[in-house]
Amino acid sequence: MLPAMMEGPKNKIPRKSCDFCYMRKIKCDTQKPRCSHCITYARDCTYAAPSRKSRPKRRKVVKPNEENPTDLHARVRHLESQIQQFSERSKSDERNPDAQRELQEPTPTPSPVVTMPMPMMTNEEGSTDCTRSSRALDLPPLQQILPVVHLFLENFNTVLPLFHAESLLRLLHTTYNLDARSRDPVSWAAINIVVALAHRHWLTDRGNINCAMEYLVRAQSVLSEIVLDETKLLNIQVLVGMVMLLQGAKDLKPALILISTTMRLAHKIGLHNRTSAAHLDATVAGQCARVFWLAYILDKNISLRAKQPSIQRDDDIDLDLPCPVQTQKDQFNSDQTDGDDGLGTGMISTIDGAFKMDYFVTRIHLAVIEGGVYDYLYSTASQKRSLEERSHALNSVSKALEQWKTSIPLQFRGVDALQRLSPSALRFLGTLDATSLMCTTMINQAHAWNAEWITSLQKYDKEGTVPLLPPRWSSLVDESRRLLVLFEQLGSMDRWNFWITGCSYMTAMMVLTANSMHDPQHDMASLDSQLVDIALGMLASIVDETNYTNLRSFHNTCAELHRNTQQKRHYIMMAANDRNSEPNFLDPAWHYNGLGFEI
Repeated sequence: MLPAMMEGPKNKIPRKSCDFCYMRKIKCDTQKPRCSHCITYARDCTYAAPSRKSRPKRRKVVKPNEENPTDLHARVRHLESQIQQFSERSKSDERNPDAQRELQEPTPTPSPVVTMPMPMMTNEEGSTDCTRSSRALDLPPLQQILPVVHLFLENFNTVLPLFHAESLLRLLHTTYNLDARSRDPVSWAAINIVVALAHRHWLTDRGNINCAMEYLVRAQSVLSEIVLDETKLLNIQVLVGMVMLLQGAKDLKPALILISTTMRLAHKIGLHNRTSAAHLDATVAGQCARVFWLAYILDKNISLRAKQPSIQRDDDIDLDLPCPVQTQKDQFNSDQTDGDDGLGTGMISTIDGAFKMDYFVTRIHLAVIEGGVYDYLYSTASQKRSLEERSHALNSVSKALEQWKTSIPLQFRGVDALQRLSPSALRFLGTLDATSLMCTTMINQAHAWNAEWITSLQKYDKEGTVPLLPPRWSSLVDESRRLLVLFEQLGSMDRWNFWITGCSYMTAMMVLTANSMHDPQHDMASLDSQLVDIALGMLASIVDETNYTNLRSFHNTCAELHRNTQQKRHYIMMAANDRNSEPNFLDPAWHYNGLGFEI
């Protein structure tokens, strides 16, 4: 090791930035195993690239006959001062290895917006090249992409209106009419994001997650241009689409970084304020508002899941909630069913079209409640409140959540929804119900990642120490049962949609298990046992696919509690059959010893 360390200049300072951050001249956070930028840009985080050689500063050569003696003396004194400062700085650099790196990499100003690489790069010879000039923005053939875009517009985009249909189709044809090296990077990224979302939500026959991620990586390759070029509505739409894709990852850091950037850029062009759209056409103004509300939904949801503050403050919003815009039956093609005729943007309907629900506005209202749940549970201000103030905040957010639940039409709740809604509508409803259950269980401190609650259930199983059940326990059990029934109807779950709804899914499993532990012979015990068995099997497949330690630990805990509960239930049923009578659990003569019931 010693000879290797002695090679090169003796005063060479070790470089701390990874190769990607160093070559792009961006601040590296040196996280292991990969830094944030390498995660965002899907790059390998290595430290093998050689450092750049420092270039001496070019100084203007001045002819002696053009300077008088006074100027020369002043210049000498100035140079001596510079030499002295440089000497002191060099000594400081030897004591602080980070100093040299700060000279090479500009220190970003404090801002919640992620530091992005500049689109203009300087090579070692000092010339400046535009990164997009030598890059071909290729796309698959139009006949392959156009049907996918139509499927996206007819399904996903009608419920969560990220793009205006006519504008997107115009952009698509304009981009394809240009040479690959002449295309606009933001427009090119928008097409890739649309295709990625279509594959991500299984709208195509060949839809798959790997294909969605490939298109996402392509769009991320021009992230610098999207963020640092002139900010337009399309830039925000592309970023919102990226966050929609990244929110399904186990690691929420990339989604957190991008949603922060998205909200700041949305503020820059005034999407949160009706004044900024006063001069716009009504169609454009409506699209601006809808894109902002989509970003708002993502901001509040990711904030609560990550337990970090959201970017958008509710009192800084000056917008009305979006109104459904009627779609034309023949806007895309003639394959639309009669049941979809006249369905407004943001709406979902029953298969026969008899009942409709404004899903988009309902989701916005739930996002507001998610912000309230975060403020009550995790905000710094909440920790400083008195017990009385916290109790008032709890009652306020709980009341708002219950009112929101009752606002959902009966046709879109419970078993009726399974019979009345299409599979695509059920998927949207599954996300809505999972988010609602997450809010409910987090408020009541009875969710899958609450170690204290899980420990109390384990203690109940082994020692018979009855835990305190959350308020409105029966309603919580019913909501958990409906969620598992809905997800059983939706079929298998992959590791990408699992991370969006997985916490609620596991919480529902544990709630039903806890309810059977508390009352082994309740009326729905057989159904709940089947639902938990199915859920454990699905969770086991996710554990095998991800090999995530925390998931495996939860699966083992829930499986053990469920197994013990079924054994106790079987014991009670056998005892009841032997006595040819139904056991009365309210009889004080019954005693629970942690292993079974005795008289």
